[in-house]
Amino acid sequence: MNDPYRITPAAQPRPSASPFAPAPRPGPPSGGIALRVILWLGFTVCAVINIIGNSVGGPAEGVGMIAGIVAVASMVALIAHHYTRRRS
Repeated sequence: MNDPYRITPAAQPRPSASPFAPAPRPGPPSGGIALRVILWLGFTVCAVINIIGNSVGGPAEGVGMIAGIVAVASMVALIAHHYTRRRS
């Protein structure tokens, strides 16, 4: 007797055949260690310059402010780098 509603292993669609299946995600880009090291070093050096420049005062405050902006930019780049390389 043929039952059209019977589920058999041969009748089940493959996961890749589903129109709602998510597209395969490519792996994280290779490399990136050197970029991360440079960003961390840049952040650390600029943060130290920012602290010293703002503590001294006078014309060094401008240097400290510029170093602070560079430190924030490098931290944003580190966060963006982390989220683009993390695995799901």
